[in-house]
Amino acid sequence: MQSTKELNVSEMPAISAAGNFLSHTDEIRLAGLIATGKVARVELATGRACAADSARLDKDIGLAQAARTEFLLRNQGLVGMVARRYFETGLTHEDHMQEGQIGLLKAIDRYDPAKGTRFSTFAVWWIWQAIGRAVANTGSTIRLPANVKQKTMQLRRTETALMQQLGRTPNQAEVAQRLGWTVAQVRCVAASVVRVESVDDIAGNKGEPGSAWQPEISDASAAQPENEAGIGFLKKDIAAALDFLTPQEAAIVRMRFGFAGNEMYSLSAVSAQFGMSREGIRQVEARALGKLRKSPYANRLRGCYGDLGTARI
Repeated sequence: MQSTKELNVSEMPAISAAGNFLSHTDEIRLAGLIATGKVARVELATGRACAADSARLDKDIGLAQAARTEFLLRNQGLVGMVARRYFETGLTHEDHMQEGQIGLLKAIDRYDPAKGTRFSTFAVWWIWQAIGRAVANTGSTIRLPANVKQKTMQLRRTETALMQQLGRTPNQAEVAQRLGWTVAQVRCVAASVVRVESVDDIAGNKGEPGSAWQPEISDASAAQPENEAGIGFLKKDIAAALDFLTPQEAAIVRMRFGFAGNEMYSLSAVSAQFGMSREGIRQVEARALGKLRKSPYANRLRGCYGDLGTARI
């Protein structure tokens, strides 16, 4: 079977180079080649064509691809014309051009000259739709419906044109009159434009010393998530480590090291609580700490409380 890459594309009928766009005659001829290529691709996929038919079908597919490429190259100006209408969308001009190319390719595959429409008229709608949907989906942090996004861009273009014409910022009544909308519609579309500020942006006027927004809006008294998570794991480790002790030893260690709350009790307070002497409490504590040093949790507790053998008096 002959490969598409081996075809001589020069066999394709010559195309007029006059003008930036194709003539209607060229559009009809190229569309016919593309349609023939689609049929040839279907027949070739069945696998029932003989060698001679396979070569002919492969040639038709190659000519269709060449015609599709010619459509694409000769209508780059159409994509650029539409892409230039988009500005301040959150996407670059290159992004607009790339999305417009996708819309142009869809138009090439769907164009039917039998309906009497010029290709440029048919393709503009597909290019507009491709760029518009890309802007609506990825152009801003907060996604707006495609129709609302189109209205906001229309509103922005009208405001810019009136500002250049009047030499001042137009009011909503003037914008509504130019667009043929009501003032309420202008106000509603303008309210849908949400400006997103980063907490890392610099506060204050441009050119003046400032600081980031984050320290100003953060709550210094609020617990940090990472600290809360660490405390939760530590409490589990302490509870598991104290299971190695007797109930009396565990209770004394909790009071001496503040495991029972935020307060650490002295030997005198603990001895009064248990009705034991200070020396007796010290001995129980030493015995309990010896057990904890041998537990699997010793290293974790030592990292938070230091040497577990340090007595508090």
